[in-house]
Amino acid sequence: MSIEKIIPVDKELVNIFGVNDQNLKFLKDKFRKIKINVKGNVVYISGDNAQTTDIMKILDEMLSMAERGEIIEIEDLKLMSNIESKDISNITSTNNISIIGSKTIKVKNVTQFKYIETIENSTITFGIGPAGTGKTFLAVASAVKMYTDEKIKKIVLTRPAVEAGERLGYLPGDLSQKIDPYLVPLFDSLEYFFGNETLQYLIEKRNIEIVPLAYMRGRTLNNACIILDEAQNATVSQIKMFLTRLGEDSKMIITGDETQIDLHNRDFSGLKKTRKSLSNIEEISVVEFKNSDIVRNKIVSKILEVFPDK
Repeated sequence: MSIEKIIPVDKELVNIFGVNDQNLKFLKDKFRKIKINVKGNVVYISGDNAQTTDIMKILDEMLSMAERGEIIEIEDLKLMSNIESKDISNITSTNNISIIGSKTIKVKNVTQFKYIETIENSTITFGIGPAGTGKTFLAVASAVKMYTDEKIKKIVLTRPAVEAGERLGYLPGDLSQKIDPYLVPLFDSLEYFFGNETLQYLIEKRNIEIVPLAYMRGRTLNNACIILDEAQNATVSQIKMFLTRLGEDSKMIITGDETQIDLHNRDFSGLKKTRKSLSNIEEISVVEFKNSDIVRNKIVSKILEVFPDK
């Protein structure tokens, strides 16, 4: 199959194919069975019918991104070329998600894309994988998006208060001051989207709650998104207690890294047991991140290869 794609003359090719044609080189390397040649403002494509069609869809989306003034990066092309359905007509609008005001997030890889989709379409979502894959941040971003779209009325974030090698009792201050350090990562993510003043206001109104897992018992949460972070440090009974807090019109997201268990007895961790037991329930989905999905400094994934388990 041979086809031609004409790039409008008013479009700068560098905005589409990248500096030194880096985007074009990526497509050629990704689709090696396809011949892609550019002469002037015409792209000539020939080869396997299915892959040729896929490249045409990607080119169409690249043109749309250029028209919107967006910078096309290799990460965008990786995402577009790896989506199994190849239904990418709206992928960049999903890839760059407006959360609140001018705050947006950029989905970095296919697993993150599937994670966001799964959270939207499932009642309960497990996000499992190593540190640095964006599990917690994307969960918080999804909850904030639901809140700003008025799909929920409350965001509840919780963590088990389990120390990583140190003892709570040796920390200074009262119980609240001892627990606060465990909740800092959740505060940080929310503060990024709302800003400090708005976040404090929403916490005072109890539209947002950030609490230790132990404080969840006895509650029923309606019209809410409830996130359990660091779930590898919760027991089976604690995760069961958490799951049964689910009320009407609510969603739950459970995140954790099964290789970073801080419990005194690692066998007490309930994350792996719970998500395997529940995986056959239609409304519950599991998304697993790999080391290759890490979006922090690239050296992090190399470190985890050396220390695959604690």
